[in-house]
Amino acid sequence: MTQLSPITIVARKQGPDVVEAKHTLISYLNQQSIDFQLDDHPLSLAGISDHSKIRLVSLQDVKKGFLISLGGDGSLLRLISHACSHQLPIIGINLGRVGFLTDLTMYDLTELTKIIQGEYLEDSRFVLEAFQKNGTQETSLGIALNDIIISGNKPGKNLDFTVQIDQNTVFHHHADGFIIATPTGSTAYSLSAGGPIVHPGVSTQLLTPICSHKLNTRPIALPIETPVSIQLGPLVNRSATVLGDGNPLGSLAPQESIIVRPHAKKITLIHPKDYDFFATAQDKLQLESL
Repeated sequence: MTQLSPITIVARKQGPDVVEAKHTLISYLNQQSIDFQLDDHPLSLAGISDHSKIRLVSLQDVKKGFLISLGGDGSLLRLISHACSHQLPIIGINLGRVGFLTDLTMYDLTELTKIIQGEYLEDSRFVLEAFQKNGTQETSLGIALNDIIISGNKPGKNLDFTVQIDQNTVFHHHADGFIIATPTGSTAYSLSAGGPIVHPGVSTQLLTPICSHKLNTRPIALPIETPVSIQLGPLVNRSATVLGDGNPLGSLAPQESIIVRPHAKKITLIHPKDYDFFATAQDKLQLESL
């Protein structure tokens, strides 16, 4: 089992409910005599007037233990780069709307105590990395747990793509954008764009066009280790933005391309002992059945 110490709380989501949750969580951990430290970012400290009794730490200096993300899925996703670099497991306490990645709630913090005491499941997830290609040179743009997305800069205006899988041209495409998703990201934007739900234990990646201009377009599932190259075509002469988990990573001009590969390291999510992916999917996605 992974050593879950020290505990670092990161709570950069804004709002009165987050401030209340921070006070509740800190009070609970103190009552349980559980040692912890708090991210010293101004957003994490917002609403906490007395810092003198709390151990503060800069997130960039946290290189062991595990992270508690207080917020929604977006809050947890923003920690992926640092957590992956230093192999820090993450548990999420959901204060957001869906909370697919954030298992715990403020209504029952005893689950957190059980996890700290060693009653938990480790869940190793694939991470994707995007590289911008310039001739034979490749520059890393960043990593993503859910998806790498190419999105047009003009809403409602389509782009054209050439997609190469393992250096073989597979198709040319017109669409509003393009998604390369991990199994974790299969329940995010890819699902909204018509992609399938994939169990996170499957070693695959999903290629899903956004609002395709072809009626016969279907998502493609590939082995996770297969490199995918996407070149922005010259036909419509429009630039695009490359996004990782919804955050801008870079831009693409016509005829420029990115390559997406699995990152060298995976990320570990921590779940309660009774975690079940399909039960979560049914609950969060409001599915009648799977």
